[in-house]
Amino acid sequence: MIMATTAVQAVEKNITSVALADIQPSNYNPRKNFDETSLAELAESIRRQGVLQPIGVRPIEDNRFEIVFGERRYRASLMAELTEIPAIVMEISDETAEEMAITENLQRKDVTPIEEANAYQKLIDSGRHDVQSLTVQFGKTEAYIRTRLKFVSLIPEIALLLEQDELTISVATEICRYGEDIQHDIYDKHLREGLTFNSWRGMKASEVAKNIERSYTTDLNRYSFDKTLCLSCPHNTNNMMLFCEGGCGNCANRSCLDEMQTSYLMEKAVQIMGQRPLALLCRGFYGSNEKVVECLVASGFEVENLPMRPNDYPEEPEAPQVEDYENTEEYAEAYKEYEKELSDYNEECEEVNRRGEAGEITLYVTIERNDVSLCYVENAEMQTVAGETQETVVSPIEKLEKQDKRNKEIALEKTVEDTKKQILEVDMTETKFGADEDKMIYFFMLSSLRKEHFEAVGIEDKGSYYYLTNEDKMRIIENLTAKQKAVIRRDFLIANFKDAFGSNAIATLLLDFAKKHMPDRLADIQNGYNEIYEKRHHRIEEKKAVLLVLEQAKQEDAEQPEEPQPEAETQTEPQTEEIAA
Repeated sequence: MIMATTAVQAVEKNITSVALADIQPSNYNPRKNFDETSLAELAESIRRQGVLQPIGVRPIEDNRFEIVFGERRYRASLMAELTEIPAIVMEISDETAEEMAITENLQRKDVTPIEEANAYQKLIDSGRHDVQSLTVQFGKTEAYIRTRLKFVSLIPEIALLLEQDELTISVATEICRYGEDIQHDIYDKHLREGLTFNSWRGMKASEVAKNIERSYTTDLNRYSFDKTLCLSCPHNTNNMMLFCEGGCGNCANRSCLDEMQTSYLMEKAVQIMGQRPLALLCRGFYGSNEKVVECLVASGFEVENLPMRPNDYPEEPEAPQVEDYENTEEYAEAYKEYEKELSDYNEECEEVNRRGEAGEITLYVTIERNDVSLCYVENAEMQTVAGETQETVVSPIEKLEKQDKRNKEIALEKTVEDTKKQILEVDMTETKFGADEDKMIYFFMLSSLRKEHFEAVGIEDKGSYYYLTNEDKMRIIENLTAKQKAVIRRDFLIANFKDAFGSNAIATLLLDFAKKHMPDRLADIQNGYNEIYEKRHHRIEEKKAVLLVLEQAKQEDAEQPEEPQPEAETQTEPQTEEIAA
């Protein structure tokens, strides 16, 4: 402000008349709205008395002038149909002109909070000011400046309500704490004109704050992911209020919450799959988190749909904590009960695992809406649902042989599954490919390009959820290098391995591919599952041998003739006669 005053004082004696036709408004003026009634009153005053205070202008190209301050007097003079206006002509830089325009207009009483916010933000963006220097220049408190700066984040619809005095500053302050998605919901459902029900207009700021937290934020205690970063996040309602009720707080950033929850559930699913190599991934029977499913599929996992309600895997009991009990006796009793529950839990788990190994049940890792859990289904029931019930009676040996065959299939299926995962982690971009292909072929094959190779074809990082557009593909295929072509072709091949399963033709090609590009990893995978199969095969052969011995013994007993018993017969008849006599 001192700089602006000095600049005016230095030239205020050089007042001249400038044609209104040669003057244009400045883009630096923070004021965008001018009251028409007030302008008309000023215009009438100018008709009677003339312009009492000159405006400030600076020369620009084509012998024209740009307003530095006094745009309201300029507009009123046009309404009064004047041809000239007294002006102070100043030779000043763009930076000085901007600062003088902002300073002069912010000192007026009719400036709106939004105009203030934009003006303060401009001064900070210029790099010549910070919040502390603005407090000195305009004589405002730091809290005042910071509150006004928050209004920059308001969506245009709510900012207009504030400018029109249809929304109080305190209510706007509460609303600007939240992101654009929540602000749009608040406007559409509670603030737009014409609402007859559930309107928030006229509410106190405290009531609006409670309504927003209740309707548009999510309790972080409902989620199990690590909330360390949430504790200091500005979108945590605990950090929005002077006094909070404790706990983790509520999240006001939907997109961030979804990303953290998706990442947590995906990591949990992968961890459980590592602990349970025979388990399969499936969607929740009553609904699933499709973002997690999408990420898992993109990572090479297959996610099934269950045709029937599964059984819950045994739930591990929670150990009692000493601090939750009044004395050691109560804790000891609770711990004794816990040990019994833990023993029962371990027995249930062993039984479920035994039945899984026997082929009676199938374990699943279930992707639910807000969690990932273990469950299982009865294979017999699954077959019934699928219409595969067997009418013929199967002998125990046949069952074991069928189980042995299935175990062999599982070993192959898991080999294929793990191989698909490993291929996605192997970089083969340096390997020479074949001859050049037609541009259209590459256009279609680009649909299979993995995100980690976007940079290789000239696409900068645009976020994890960005996919190549047709325009991107057309731009890429115009100037393809040999290396880029090889990357595209190889990713196309890898993408088509997703349908590899068991012993189908694609699985054969997958294993051949892996044998060429990652022989050591493939050998480790095969050896691991073949070792499991050999152990199970050995146990089954032992059981078969026992059953064969028992069946042989039964057969020998059936073939041996019965010995006659004459003495018993001759003794029976006389005894009968004696009794009769």
